[in-house]
Amino acid sequence: MLDLNSSFIWIFFLVWLLYLVLNRVFFKPIQGIIGEREAKVAADSSRQESMLAEIETRTRALEDQLSHARREARRVKEEWLENGERLRSLTVAAARENAARIMAENVTQLESEIAAAEKALERQISLFSEKIKQAFL
Repeated sequence: MLDLNSSFIWIFFLVWLLYLVLNRVFFKPIQGIIGEREAKVAADSSRQESMLAEIETRTRALEDQLSHARREARRVKEEWLENGERLRSLTVAAARENAARIMAENVTQLESEIAAAEKALERQISLFSEKIKQAFL
């Protein structure tokens, strides 16, 4: 059977004493350091999550601004294209009118020059025929 003697009690007492000393000197400071580290990790994690949420919010805001700017640029581009097309059609119409007017002026000038040339030729023909008549008669 188990014999309890004084050495067992001393060993039991020394083990408890060693446990208390180690607990106070070693285990509690390590547990404190581990607790501080876990608190810091938790604080850093929550800070990281809040920063990520802020980054996502800012990113969404920037994406919204970018899409708005793209829509505005597309609208301005379409407006400029419409204005350019309208201006082009006005310019082409004015150029056609100007060309038609110049053409009409040139045609009337050519017709008057042709009439003057015909009259001059008729005079020259009549003079030439008079000279031929005088030369043969």
